[in-house]
Amino acid sequence: MISLIFGSFFSTLILLGFSMVLAYSAAFILPALATGGSLYGMQDIVSWLLGAAGKSTYVAIALFVVSGNIMSEGKLTEKIFEIFQYFLGKFKSCIPIVAVLTAIFYGMISGSGMAVVAAVGAMVLPILIDFGYNTAFFAAMLAAAGSLGQLIPPSSAILQYCAMAGTDEGQMFRVGAVIGLTCAAALIILTLIHCRKDTGDQVKIQESYKKLKARGFKDVFSKSIWAVLSPVIILGGIFTETLSVVEAAAVSVVYACFVSLVIYKSLDLKGLWGAFVGSVKSVASVAMMLAFAVAFGKLMDIFQGGEIIGNGITSVLSSPNAFIFASIVIMSIGMMFMNPIAIIVPIVAPIAASFGIDPMVYGAGMAGIVAIGSLTPPFGVSLYIMAPISGVEPFKIAKKVLPIWGLMTAIIGIYMFLPQLSTWVLK
Repeated sequence: MISLIFGSFFSTLILLGFSMVLAYSAAFILPALATGGSLYGMQDIVSWLLGAAGKSTYVAIALFVVSGNIMSEGKLTEKIFEIFQYFLGKFKSCIPIVAVLTAIFYGMISGSGMAVVAAVGAMVLPILIDFGYNTAFFAAMLAAAGSLGQLIPPSSAILQYCAMAGTDEGQMFRVGAVIGLTCAAALIILTLIHCRKDTGDQVKIQESYKKLKARGFKDVFSKSIWAVLSPVIILGGIFTETLSVVEAAAVSVVYACFVSLVIYKSLDLKGLWGAFVGSVKSVASVAMMLAFAVAFGKLMDIFQGGEIIGNGITSVLSSPNAFIFASIVIMSIGMMFMNPIAIIVPIVAPIAASFGIDPMVYGAGMAGIVAIGSLTPPFGVSLYIMAPISGVEPFKIAKKVLPIWGLMTAIIGIYMFLPQLSTWVLK
């Protein structure tokens, strides 16, 4: 009964155009007021939110958002692009491959797909256009590569999933890295195939490469190494267990500040303050959404809503593979209209466990579907970020991106159906 009441309020408010946070807030408060507190009271809501607010994962999310914004404002993307171009410049498909690698590598720094699409797209796509490459295809490809920033650690989607499901971030990062890097390899192969016909202006490309080479390895390396070291320090600390996820996030902020202010001098204190302010705005809405999502899980537990829904799902889906397939389909459809992770995870995570599905692989897979969901129309955010940068309409980019999205969905699905392909990285 409580699930029906909550769901009715929540769905209505979403359809009326309320934000996710406001819809969650009202869906909690309105039933309590309407029933005079007979179902639950305001003090229960407060206690659930306070319980949710104590998660260290929230701190990691906030810090990674801050470091990602600082690195974006500090122009680390340009340095990453230069070092890749220096080593790969002799290849015919150099610039497109460097562009995709830059997006993937920057995703390993920021952990945010949207930040990667915006930062790398704004810098790299004009270069590709200037060198004569197909605008629509590479707008789609960079959007796809940038979306992996939410799957390749430090993944914001994985951190959000772990916050709601209570799973270990470090272990899920390992699985996410395997899945994300496989998707990245697929994008590079697609780019190479595309560039067999779309060769660009090779004269211009070689002239650019010669200018970069003329600077010498020492100059390029000395300016790029600080940007390249960022994911090495962050991920190395996490995977060697030298640093916890939260500690690695804190180190990433300090490192981003040091490199941007002292080494590259691409940010001043005013710019740094602007990056912090922008981060706070982003973190506030995400943190509130996650707190309400965790509180929703508490609500479901108290009124046995999860058990009722779980029994209903398991009566229809009798096998783990059927449940995984349904999860992929439902999450993919949901991502066409909004990010439903805060609604779905509190429900599906316990059901996945009841089926005996590996929680790390399932969680990383669902985070992957969320990551690439930014590519799907009608409301794919990455499409609308790339549109003004490329000068191509969002739905024209969508025509190019949907086959790429389909391939990445298939890769994620294979890992979810065959968990042994990725669990070898777990300790």
